[in-house]
Amino acid sequence: MVHSVSTDRRQGRRYLIVGKAVICTAKEQIAAELVNVGSGGMLAFCDGALALGELVEVRFQVQDYPLEVPMKGRVLHTAVGLVGIAFLEESEALDEVLLWLEAGFMACLI
Repeated sequence: MVHSVSTDRRQGRRYLIVGKAVICTAKEQIAAELVNVGSGGMLAFCDGALALGELVEVRFQVQDYPLEVPMKGRVLHTAVGLVGIAFLEESEALDEVLLWLEAGFMACLI
C-alpha cells in the first residue's frame, strides 16, 4: 500500500509502494521489487545488469491492486541494486493504478 508520496524535480507525484515487476530487455527478463512509481517512471530494486538508455518493457503489479500494468520505458539511471526507468508513453492502465494509489493516500489523511 502507499507509504509516502513525494513531488520533487519530477513532473508528477511518486508513490512509495510495495510491488513486483518484471523488466524485459531484448535478451532477458529480470525480476524486480518496486520502490516507487509515478506518471513519468519507476524505481525498483533489481540485480540485473541494465545499460543506461536501454529500451525495456516492464510489467508491474502493486500490492493489493488486482491488475498488472504493462509499460514501455528506457533505463534512466542505475546504481548497485537499483534501476530507474522513465516511461516512454502514457497508459490508461498506469493512470488507473495512480488514481487508486492517490485514493488510498488521501484516505490515510482523513
